[in-house]
Amino acid sequence: MINADHVTPVRPRSSPRVSYRLVSTVIVVIATLTVLASLVRAITIITGRTLFAFGGADGRLPLVYLPQLLQADLREGATGTLTDAALSLRLLGAVPSLVEVAVIAVAAVALLRVVKGVSRAEPFGATVLANWRLLTLALLGGGILQGLADTVANVYLSSSIGLLLGAGRVTPEQRLEFLGGDYSGIGVNLPQWPLAIIVAGLVALALDAAFRAGARLERDVDGVV
Repeated sequence: MINADHVTPVRPRSSPRVSYRLVSTVIVVIATLTVLASLVRAITIITGRTLFAFGGADGRLPLVYLPQLLQADLREGATGTLTDAALSLRLLGAVPSLVEVAVIAVAAVALLRVVKGVSRAEPFGATVLANWRLLTLALLGGGILQGLADTVANVYLSSSIGLLLGAGRVTPEQRLEFLGGDYSGIGVNLPQWPLAIIVAGLVALALDAAFRAGARLERDVDGVV
């Protein structure tokens, strides 16, 4: 006979579907905010203007807004903004941000599919393994591509500014056409590599290897049985 006073109540466990919804919501929110921030940054670099200028304010941004620059000093009495700079300069400066948009979007989709597969108790399924590989390629390959894009933009800017501000045969009109203003000094930034994304890609690579090893072990056990 069972004494009801000594029966330990069973605590209801959280539903896998509820956990999946919570995790997926967090992933979507973080990915969306990151993508929007990078997209806005890319648009403002390309246009040379802020997206919103209230009260009749001048929305044009200074040349130093380029991520590849640390300093851009106009000569006394001179004027110039990022909007006035060459389109090629602005496009190259925005490419790293556009690459980041693609990387985060693809990585978020792959991660959502992985979490969904795990929530269905299929951690070693073909879909989960394929998306682990996609997540690894997006983070690791995309992070390296973003770093290379910023390095190319940095080299292009450094060489062009060195030619324009040096003692070469460059006319003042050519300087104005490229930089959009008469600058007395420009400081170029070092190439910015997205180390956080690359490290996340390395972690994803390790997890991908672990899940594939688990899938092989599962197949071997099924074969024995």
